[in-house]
Amino acid sequence: MTITPHNLNDEGSTKSQAANHSSVSVAETGAIFSATPAGTNTVVVKVHGDVDMRSAPILADYVCGRVSTGVRVVFDLSVVGFFGIAGLTVFTALDQAVEASDASWCLVEGRAVHRLLEAATVATTVERFETVELALL
Repeated sequence: MTITPHNLNDEGSTKSQAANHSSVSVAETGAIFSATPAGTNTVVVKVHGDVDMRSAPILADYVCGRVSTGVRVVFDLSVVGFFGIAGLTVFTALDQAVEASDASWCLVEGRAVHRLLEAATVATTVERFETVELALL
């Protein structure tokens, strides 16, 4: 199921109800987020499109809404076309959510994410993988 969240405020975020669906489409940026179970304690959150200042707050709500005790989130950004500096706030929100829930996450990075992390000289402590398959091993 794909939905377009309504009730966007001026900052581009939505109320948290959008995080309860299995897929979200952000019409303003063309970003699409989906969550798929991968075993009993793992969920793969895949992002298509661009992550920028409009979509980052919605993505943070969405991915953090998938965090629960004992769950490992595989955050798949491998096909993201653009990953702006605002996307780093998603990583911070996810770090805080997993810490509060005794959960974990890992990153499947694509070219856009890798380039930003390298250019910003951001030292990530999260496990980084090239494919979802490798992250699920």
